[in-house]
Amino acid sequence: MINILDINDSQVSEFISLKQSSLADNLVVVESKNVLKKLFSSDIKIHKIFTNNENIDFIEDFCENIDFPIYTASNELMKKIVGHKIHQGLMALIDKPKYIEFSEIRGNVVVLNGLTSPENVGSIVRSCASFNVKNIIIDVKTCSPFIRRCIRVSTGNLFNINVYKSFDLVSDLKKLQEKDYSIITTANEEKAISLQKYSFSNNSALVIGSEGDGVQKEIFDLSNDMIKIDIEDDVTSLNAAIAASIILFQMSLVNK
Repeated sequence: MINILDINDSQVSEFISLKQSSLADNLVVVESKNVLKKLFSSDIKIHKIFTNNENIDFIEDFCENIDFPIYTASNELMKKIVGHKIHQGLMALIDKPKYIEFSEIRGNVVVLNGLTSPENVGSIVRSCASFNVKNIIIDVKTCSPFIRRCIRVSTGNLFNINVYKSFDLVSDLKKLQEKDYSIITTANEEKAISLQKYSFSNNSALVIGSEGDGVQKEIFDLSNDMIKIDIEDDVTSLNAAIAASIILFQMSLVNK
C-alpha cells in the first residue's frame, strides 16, 4: 500500500475529477463498496484503487487476487476530492467494459431507445440483473451504461450484463425478428395490451422509449406487440426505469 499525502499527487490524478473526459477512452473510475464487491467477482482488469484506511479490510475480504497498487489517504485528504460523498472513500480505476457483438445476444433482451438519463439507464441495468435478463441493446442516442454514474446507480450489476450498441436500431430489431424474437414496445395507449393480460415468449425484446418522446415511430411500426401498464387516468406516464422494472418482473414469471 502506498500512502498519499498530497491530493495533487500524480499517482492518484485519475480520481480527482468526476469528469470522464479526464481519462483515456478505455478506462473508467468506479466507486462504492457495492460496486467494488461486484467488480471483484468479475474478470475486469483493475489498474489501481484509491481509498481511506477504513476500507482496507473490505478489499482484502472480497478481492481474492490483489495484483494492483492500493493508494491510501486520510479521510481529511479524501474530502478534498470533488464528489467525496458519492465515492465514500473507495474508488477503482478499471478497464471500461466492452460492447458485445450482435451474434452474442442470447435470451430475453431490453432495448433502450433514446434514454439520456444516467440514473434511468443505471436503474434499468440493475432491474435487468434482478430479473435475469442478461442482454441490453442501446441505440446511439442512449446514454452509455459504461459511464461512472450509470455504473454506480446499477450498484455494479453492469458487470453481469452484456451490452450491444446498435448504430441502426430498426435494422437490428428486424434481425432479431428473423431469429424468432417478439419485439414488444411500451405505450400508454388505448390499443395497447394490458400487461396483466399479456403472455411473454421466451425470446422477447422489450423496447423502452425515451423519457420525453417514448419509442420512435419506426419501431412502433415493426413491433409485434404493444403493451401498457394500467395506471390511474390522471397519471400521464411512469418513469422509464420504474416501468421497465414492473414489466421485467412480469416477464420473469414466464420461466417460473
